Amino acid sequence: MPKWIHLKNSNSQFSHISRHNFLDGCRYVYIDIGTNIGIQIRKLYEPHLYPNAPVLPLFEQIFGNYSNEVCSVGFEANPLHDNYLKEFENYCLKHNWRVKIFTSTAVSIIETNLTFYTEPGNEGNNQWGASLEANGKKSSITVPSIDIVSWFKRVVLNRKIPSGFASSKVMMKSDIEGHDSTVIANLILNGVYCSIDLIYGEHLNDTFLKAISLLQQYSNSCKTKLIYMDDESYYTTRFPFIIHNSTN
Repeated sequence: MPKWIHLKNSNSQFSHISRHNFLDGCRYVYIDIGTNIGIQIRKLYEPHLYPNAPVLPLFEQIFGNYSNEVCSVGFEANPLHDNYLKEFENYCLKHNWRVKIFTSTAVSIIETNLTFYTEPGNEGNNQWGASLEANGKKSSITVPSIDIVSWFKRVVLNRKIPSGFASSKVMMKSDIEGHDSTVIANLILNGVYCSIDLIYGEHLNDTFLKAISLLQQYSNSCKTKLIYMDDESYYTTRFPFIIHNSTN
């Protein structure tokens, strides 16, 4: 088991999720692992607020002009962001953008309780260094983790896609402060990785990227693109949540 996993008492918060699948009816899915305050998700639905953001061409590549039809799921471990993310989620739902954000939830390869380290004093950067690693002067807190493979199989792969569509698209961002390679490797080992069209993140070193590229050279079916991208544009910008009343 990786040394960065600090186990607490096991929990079953995610084992008995309602039979209703939030992603039923979703042709397009965007998964934002380590969503911080949800800026990457908001870039998907309101790209005009974020001109020249590096991720925008990737969204267009995968989802085309159908961003309003994308269903998004975010995961964020830091409880500091809970209130803002809940407000953001409500804002999205009022726009009829199907968005679900799991707050105070760490992404892992196991479902349990983990020690998560916040970053007091760095609120100006949205505590972007908070992680499962106790580097520097950090404070610890216990948060539940989700087994991302089990969740993906149960929710993403089992979603009901509307009839009449020849294909569907899934895109993922991974930004969990250095644990990304462990989680992505677990997706590969459990047969989930190749069902994702594109994965991008900043904590992917050249050695890992080359190893995955080599594996895919011997596959005739794995379509997944794994891309290094560090899109920190607008990372401190909190545009107001404005809902315009309909004039109809």
